[in-house]
Amino acid sequence: MFTLAKQKYSHGWFKGFPYAHPDPTLPAVVLNQQNEMFKSRDVRWALALLIDIKAVSMASYRGAATISAIGVPPTGSAPEYYHQPLESWLQAFEIDTGKQKIKPYDATVGKQIAEMLRPSLKDQIPGDPAEIAKAFGRGWWKPNPQAAAELLERAGFRKTGDKWVMPDGKPFAIKLMVEGEGRPVMTRAGSMITQQWRQFGIDATTVVAQGSMADRRAAGDFEAMITWSVETWGGHPDLSFFLDSWHSQFVAAPGKTQPPRNWQRWSSPELDKIIEQVRSTGFDDPKGIELGRDYVKLTVREMPTIPLMSYNVFTVMDDTYWTGYPNAETAPYTDPVPNWGNTK
Repeated sequence: MFTLAKQKYSHGWFKGFPYAHPDPTLPAVVLNQQNEMFKSRDVRWALALLIDIKAVSMASYRGAATISAIGVPPTGSAPEYYHQPLESWLQAFEIDTGKQKIKPYDATVGKQIAEMLRPSLKDQIPGDPAEIAKAFGRGWWKPNPQAAAELLERAGFRKTGDKWVMPDGKPFAIKLMVEGEGRPVMTRAGSMITQQWRQFGIDATTVVAQGSMADRRAAGDFEAMITWSVETWGGHPDLSFFLDSWHSQFVAAPGKTQPPRNWQRWSSPELDKIIEQVRSTGFDDPKGIELGRDYVKLTVREMPTIPLMSYNVFTVMDDTYWTGYPNAETAPYTDPVPNWGNTK
């Protein structure tokens, strides 16, 4: 792929590394909200604060990931309408653990990943901060095991020896489902995350569901999984393509099939109100952007899933006979992914 993208008449989405286009999907740690383990926001946030996204980026994409701390893929016009405008809000966002207040957002993480790669890839890594943000993403959450421990303790968990136990005294054990060789990038991400949780004292393991993942996801037959429940139009900032499906009216009862795309089976009266307003808002109405930002802020506070990164797709376009293909620098009018039928 990298060799092809460097040819005279061929190019990827980015001129240099990581070449790939950030897909309009958002791989995340999807937590089954119908499982008692994950019903507390404190527990969900604790799990997020144990993840080192730099290590996940290197393990999954060898650094060629575009990270996102918020519930919107960093692609199309989303960075312009969501990631960049909400940066100051994210930097000011606080979590009260009961023992301290922390500001968990680190706006420099994307730049840190770029600098990790620069010694080996040299001038293939952009130097302009704006280009780094496009290619590697902006910020993410700072690992904070102390704050994670305080949140778990407030939720009734406790540490016995070097292991965490739940309020009922049972071991705090999480099975994180991955797709195996069917989607190796996401499998490597999941393996790194379970390793980080284990280092903290959680009995975390990866479960490979190759060939059965789609069925198990729809059935709610999982505790946590690496997948995406967010898909956007691909270019337009309207979030209705996935957001309407997150309304509580579509949440299936335990044991019943969940329709796409609220795989986490999260219900929120506050989110329902946002969605109901989106339903009556025109596709190009600026109010839709404000409602989208309300959704982002709500999901940051509640952390129903732990967003990781876009699903970067390596597409090479050859200009020998046809020109005008999209690219990040001069023609970001749409994505170059040939299998994305709902691109707008």
